Amino acid sequence: MKEPIWKSTLVAVGLLAATLGFTIRQYGEETKSSGLSDKPPVEGGTLMPVATACDSSLQVFLPQFEEGINRFINGDPTLWKQQASQQDDVSIMGGWGAYEKGWKEVEQRYNWAASRFRESGAKVAVEYLSCNVSGDLAYTVSIERSQVLLVGQDKQAPHALRVTHLFRKEEGMWKLVHRHADPLMDKTAPATVLQK
Repeated sequence: MKEPIWKSTLVAVGLLAATLGFTIRQYGEETKSSGLSDKPPVEGGTLMPVATACDSSLQVFLPQFEEGINRFINGDPTLWKQQASQQDDVSIMGGWGAYEKGWKEVEQRYNWAASRFRESGAKVAVEYLSCNVSGDLAYTVSIERSQVLLVGQDKQAPHALRVTHLFRKEEGMWKLVHRHADPLMDKTAPATVLQK
């Protein structure tokens, strides 16, 4: 007899929750046992090892991808764009609002966003909260922290984003398909996020 769909859905949700809970607990235990604080350093580098749910090719790719972020927050989107899919379904919901879909619009958005940063030697510190791979698709959920120098500013300032990336293998290489980033902030009252 076939199991009801709600049972398999419940099992899948439970497994996902357990995986996410393990990843976050594992991060907390690693930081406590290593003497690291709960916040990654702003001078750069990945604090949490990529979760074991990620396959080895994604584990190899992510440090290269982070180098693209480093260059981006110093005003150069070249490597970032090389690591992005250039298909019609690519999209971005970036840290400065709005969204774009399709390579033509997304490429312009990347150029515009990178031009808001000045060269400063900024390095990103990525705190991976979750990561998983299924076939030719993968995602990461992370916090990106850095000290950046924006155009029109005289000194670097803290820049922290909560980020979700979706990747797809294209011709055997991981490519960014979607980025959703917004400023990391404290929890807020529901009414403060309503549009007026």
